[in-house]
Amino acid sequence: MVRKKDKIWEHVEELQGNKWKCKFCQKVFSGGAYRIKAHLSGITGHDVEICSKVNHETQACAFLAMSGSGSNKKLKSSAGSSTALNSNDHEEETDSPFSLLSKGSQRRQSQASLLEMNKKKDKEFVDKMLAKCFVVNNIAFNVVQTGAFGEFVKAVAEYGAGYKLPSYSTLRTKLIPESRKGVDEYVAMVKHSWDTSGSGCTIMSDIWTDIRHRSFINLVAYSPGGAVFIKSLDVSRERKTGIYLKEIVVSVIESIGQEHVVQFITDNGSNFTSAGDMLIGLYPRMYKTRCAAHGIQLLLKDIYEEVNWVKVATDEARIIVMFMTRYTVLHAAMKEFTKDRQLRQPCATRFASNFLMLQSVLDLENELRLFVASSEWRGFDYCKTESGKRVTEIVQSDFWARGREVIKTIEPLVRVLRLVDGDGSTAGYLYEAMTRAKVAIKERCNSEASKYERIWELFENRRVNNIIHPIHARG
Repeated sequence: MVRKKDKIWEHVEELQGNKWKCKFCQKVFSGGAYRIKAHLSGITGHDVEICSKVNHETQACAFLAMSGSGSNKKLKSSAGSSTALNSNDHEEETDSPFSLLSKGSQRRQSQASLLEMNKKKDKEFVDKMLAKCFVVNNIAFNVVQTGAFGEFVKAVAEYGAGYKLPSYSTLRTKLIPESRKGVDEYVAMVKHSWDTSGSGCTIMSDIWTDIRHRSFINLVAYSPGGAVFIKSLDVSRERKTGIYLKEIVVSVIESIGQEHVVQFITDNGSNFTSAGDMLIGLYPRMYKTRCAAHGIQLLLKDIYEEVNWVKVATDEARIIVMFMTRYTVLHAAMKEFTKDRQLRQPCATRFASNFLMLQSVLDLENELRLFVASSEWRGFDYCKTESGKRVTEIVQSDFWARGREVIKTIEPLVRVLRLVDGDGSTAGYLYEAMTRAKVAIKERCNSEASKYERIWELFENRRVNNIIHPIHARG
């Protein structure tokens, strides 16, 4: 046990079993003085959670104690004199940097500034190293949005500064093969469930295009036991006819056993529809259903293109977003007013993104109104152009009320889209969800026939032809 000459103990309450409770955040931890300092200093990586409620002075002194300490090494005070504080929990510790608290407000302010500067410097340095790693190794920037990357960074932070990267040889000969073994075990387990559960699997297929305009077809087998990626083919140079797509799917079905395949789900393209019809002829026991998520996306596209009051408000939101993000300086000024909250960009192939974009604009109504009315806005030459004047006119008009009406009306469909576009089977809920969405649209239009009737027509057309299958009604 550390001798209580170290004033760090003044900030915790001693408990039985070599435990203590922080007087600031009231959380209980085990260990000695070193862990208390790590907890109060705000420095991560010492196998103890940092305190979120510690005051500035105490945190600054704890930071100084941690910055100058090491295992069995003496600390240096900020004034340059040496103290006999030892980081070993079983060694005697003498004067602590906490004694500096009595030496005047000027010293305390300098300590606080030192803490803030060091934190800021460390964060900026780590961010730069991250950016450098991505650029040098040509890593896609969207990797930072994946759960696996976030889990890795969190694991390293929790391990602490002592973590050492594995060598290339260890990664290649041990770690990757072990990961591959885990994947193989998962795939074997899922495929085994096709036999034991009797539920079989669903083949899902989709064609997508990358930024180099190369086309790929992905095939995935889904079942209650989990999803298994089957294959991906580069079909950039092929004519993607129904017959060609049918042959690809047939090869997959035969490879896993036609007795295991109970359903084929695809998008609403005419070529896939034709391929599905031919597959049903070959495998009469198999269902062919359309991708409900894709069908709802097409319905949202129809509503945008065919319902004038929806299109007008959405296009006005698009004008605001495009103008605010077109010029770097203007965009930076906008972020000052919105406190870094961003406007969403629409996506050409995800038609729900039009309404997510509109929602992002409505969420920043007060901030954008203030920005457009500010001297900063009037000082930009861009804002004096016809486009800038148009944005000013929209922001200062009744656009906000019309935009909220659009979002209120479309929200039931977006909710259904989120239901069917997530993980897990939702076939048993889709029929009722679509019925409820149709009723909700009428109610949210205040039963005004001029507003909801055209939406209902589009709704029924897509519901029958692209979304609902008899199997959904059965579910």
